[in-house]
Amino acid sequence: MLPNWYSEYKDFIEQSIDTYFKNYFRENTSEVLKWFEEIVIYGTRWGKKIRSILALEFYLSFTKQELSDIVFDDDIIKYCIALEIVHAFSLIHDDLPCMDDDTLRRWELTVWKKYWEANAVLAGDLLSALAFEIISDISDAKISQKLSKLLSHAIWFYGMVWWQIEDIYFEHNEEKLTKELLETLHNKKTWALIEASVLWGILLADKHEEIKNYSDFGKKLGLAFQIKDDLLDVEWTAEETGKSVWWEEKWFVHFVWLEQAKSDLSNLISDCLYAIKNLDSEKLDFIVHYVGERRK
Repeated sequence: MLPNWYSEYKDFIEQSIDTYFKNYFRENTSEVLKWFEEIVIYGTRWGKKIRSILALEFYLSFTKQELSDIVFDDDIIKYCIALEIVHAFSLIHDDLPCMDDDTLRRWELTVWKKYWEANAVLAGDLLSALAFEIISDISDAKISQKLSKLLSHAIWFYGMVWWQIEDIYFEHNEEKLTKELLETLHNKKTWALIEASVLWGILLADKHEEIKNYSDFGKKLGLAFQIKDDLLDVEWTAEETGKSVWWEEKWFVHFVWLEQAKSDLSNLISDCLYAIKNLDSEKLDFIVHYVGERRK
């Protein structure tokens, strides 16, 4: 069970996303666009919100603030919304028949399965664009520009899109994939946005000098997250995880086998806890443990 503080953070972020979309679609009177609004909102529902909660907690840790000090219009919340809709965009496109062909996510039909493939593509396209629109509203123009460039790197050729290109390639060339290449793939898929959550939360707290101290933390937590995903796919069922699961030879577990994957995960979690010990944040400690122990 999640602690109360996590639920409070998650609820605050979800309410902020709802408020953003209500404002964004406020002038929408078209019946067709009303239907599309439903699709977009469906694609951003639920989820653990780990990335935005990480960003928010790093921000609060460095600014010595509490959640009660934060309001909807604060730059950190704009950034949290952008993070979550980018993550939603990546999942919507990742589930497509031409990609992973998944029909189940979070115990519900995936967007393409419920609303048709073309609408899922368009919903993902809209969410990707909206992230940059939101970041452009951040009050400090220089920070906004930095965030836009870093987010672009996390999404496009240096991050998730590059991962998808390589993922498709290795589906047809499995004999060329090694454990080292798979770690690189995992980093692009999961690490990019998780590292962004950490570093940009620090950046918005105006603690630029601290960024280099936590880059490895973001990378290792991202790899730990992906290894845990692979373990869930091997050890748990779709009913337990809320998403489609199956065995693939390009998974991390395939290269190191089950017990070694668990050992690697444990070592990464220990490294992450050590990296943040100076922050003395029970909330960050919980998030790290949760990444390694979650069941969905």
